[in-house]
Amino acid sequence: MSSTKMRRKVLPAATENGDTGDKQDQLLLSATICNGEDLGPFIRKAFVSGKPEILLRHLEQFRRYKESEIEDVCRAHYQDFIMAVDDLRSLLSDVDTLKSSLYDSNAKLQSVAVPLLTSLDSIATLLILSWPEQKSIGAK
Repeated sequence: MSSTKMRRKVLPAATENGDTGDKQDQLLLSATICNGEDLGPFIRKAFVSGKPEILLRHLEQFRRYKESEIEDVCRAHYQDFIMAVDDLRSLLSDVDTLKSSLYDSNAKLQSVAVPLLTSLDSIATLLILSWPEQKSIGAK
C-alpha cells in the first residue's frame, strides 16, 4: 500500500490593483513551503530576474503569518496548560499525603508484627527442640 501525502491547494486570488502575478507568486510560495516542497525554483527565479528582495519580502510575510498562527494556538491552549499544571500539583499533594499515610501504616504494622514474629520464633524453636522427645515417646 502506498500512502499519498495530502497537499494543500492554494488558489490565486485577484487583487484590486491588478497585481495578480506578485500575489500568485506569494501564494505559490506559501503552498510550496506548507507542502514541504523544494524552494529552489523560486530562489532561482528571484535571482535570475534580479529581484531577490521580493522573495525575501514574501518569505518574511510568510514567517510573520506563521508566527501569528503559533501565537494564536499558544493563546488558545494556555489556559488548558495552566489547568493541567494545577491538576498535577494537586495530584503531587495527594501523592505526598498517601505516601505519608503509607509510612504511618507500615510503622504501625511493624510495631505489631515484631512481637508476633518473636513469639512465632519462640514457638518454632520449642517445636524443633521438642521434636526428638515426641519422636521417642511415639516410638515407645
